[in-house]
Amino acid sequence: MKYFEWKQNFSVNVKIIDAQHQHFVNILNRIYSTCQSNSFGELEVLINELFVYAQLHFETEEKYFKKFKYSGAKEHIEEHKKIVAKVTKFLTKKNDDPIKTGFELIDFLEDWLVDHLAVMDKKYTACFNEHGLL
Repeated sequence: MKYFEWKQNFSVNVKIIDAQHQHFVNILNRIYSTCQSNSFGELEVLINELFVYAQLHFETEEKYFKKFKYSGAKEHIEEHKKIVAKVTKFLTKKNDDPIKTGFELIDFLEDWLVDHLAVMDKKYTACFNEHGLL
């Protein structure tokens, strides 16, 4: 069951990063399915996957920030730190109330996908593309 659909307007016109963003959409949809079916044992696995994958994704972006001397890197990296801190909180409270945690995580991921990926990440598209990263 899909909750969130990848839309082309989310694309940052960089294949590797778009693929990573699409993987986040996949994780969000798997979390939604888990919550809908009350399979909260899987929630812990998905939160851990989200945490590990977010770090990998942020490392990818930050590698290119440095390589291309992206002017918005400092602000963007600060946002990454906030997101990691938020996901870390979900890791620590996953067993408190799995239903509440699951749906809070869905809300957080949806907001992040729409706001961060579709707005903030778009800011580096021109820089990355100008350096040949497509």
